[in-house]
Amino acid sequence: MRKKITSSLLITCMILLSCKAQNHSMTEKNSLAADSTLVYENNKVIGKISQPTEYNCKACYTISNSGTIKIKVPVSNRVINNQPLLQYDFAIDKIVTDKNNTVIKYSSTSSSKAYEMVVNNKDGYIVKLLTYSYGSKDIKIGENDYESFQANAICQSEKKIKIKDTITLNDGYAFAKEDCFDCPVKYTIEECIANKKKGVKMDWQ
Repeated sequence: MRKKITSSLLITCMILLSCKAQNHSMTEKNSLAADSTLVYENNKVIGKISQPTEYNCKACYTISNSGTIKIKVPVSNRVINNQPLLQYDFAIDKIVTDKNNTVIKYSSTSSSKAYEMVVNNKDGYIVKLLTYSYGSKDIKIGENDYESFQANAICQSEKKIKIKDTITLNDGYAFAKEDCFDCPVKYTIEECIANKKKGVKMDWQ
């Protein structure tokens, strides 16, 4: 009798788990198909984000608008749930606009790298670029002795870059060597930048 009850419970659990997995799969598929954002290449519509496609993207993108600024987001072919889809290379996390500047925060969809771009609304220049990504840094702690610490690799430049009416999000911005540094993860990105400007030595221990 106990064996029959146990078997029944096992079968019931298996059915419930199967239903849950199917529901999760359906929800995931529906969420992938929900985005109706148009994808372009050479100013022609070639498909939509997160919808199955056989089109081979070489220079695909979507367009987002923020006030008078157009933001071009690169798009690539990705395989998700065994389906070839068009997916963003970068995700726009936040856009903040005031009278003087527009701040665009975005991140890579394929790595830990995050970006912040400040655009002056009046003269049409990018006035600040910031990138940071999580990793590790080998620090010398003794004679021929190094230890690896968790770190953020940070690059920041305030060199002006002229734009027209469209900004293309990418990872190809060039930074001078002195614009980049590593910072222990126990500091916030803001603290890292402030410490570097003040010449404060980072505590890696």
